Amino acid sequence: MRNIRTIVVDDEPAARSRVMRLLGTDPAIRVVAECRNGAEALEAIRQEPVDLMYLDIQMPQLNGFEVINRFPAGQAPFVVFVTAHDRYALKAFDVKAVDYLLKPYDDDRFFTSLARAKDFIEMQENKRLAGKLMDLVQGHLNARKEFSDVIVIKEKGREYRVPVKDVIWIKAEGNYLVLQTKARHYLLRMTMNLVETELDPAVFVRIHRSYMVNMAHVRNARYSGNNEFMFTMSNGQHVLSGRNYKEQIATLLTAREGS
Repeated sequence: MRNIRTIVVDDEPAARSRVMRLLGTDPAIRVVAECRNGAEALEAIRQEPVDLMYLDIQMPQLNGFEVINRFPAGQAPFVVFVTAHDRYALKAFDVKAVDYLLKPYDDDRFFTSLARAKDFIEMQENKRLAGKLMDLVQGHLNARKEFSDVIVIKEKGREYRVPVKDVIWIKAEGNYLVLQTKARHYLLRMTMNLVETELDPAVFVRIHRSYMVNMAHVRNARYSGNNEFMFTMSNGQHVLSGRNYKEQIATLLTAREGS
């Protein structure tokens, strides 16, 4: 765990000194300010944000709850209240305090409280790291949207680089895909689901469990009844859509007509 930036706020010098002494035994704690009242604490935090605050409740100028209320929702540091008055305990947990140290407390009780605070801070750090990781993954996925413009096919010891724009339609046949171009067709050992992730969905549209068509090569598409559409392609061939794709195709063709 990184250093935990901590502030100690109490109007009693002896109380501050004891908290400072006990915190000083933990190498993970870095005390950045020692304050006599709430106003000093807020000024110190403006200078350097903190992770953890040991905070007295009854103080001149601003009491402990007033200090917490000066922070925007969800932006206050973790707080351990340290006070001689037990009547504030319920209110302390209403503002999501990590713990409530009632004076006089012994060293064991203090270190139990400190361990609890460190657990809370570590959980928050893990949550932030998880969020950053998800952002990185999403960024990678978004970058992945640079779709293939060439499909490499190995056939009988030769390698063909087929421009995606030349592919008229793709058909699944067993363990292979048939890629039809104007000049010829090619066999590619790949699943339809996988090739669908490699191609721009704005160009290649799945119209059947076994067919994708390149919309740039569609010359005509008409409803042929029975929940099916007939696509006429640039090479004169006809491709019939699957019945389960009726709604997607109807939406696509409506949007295409309106553009």
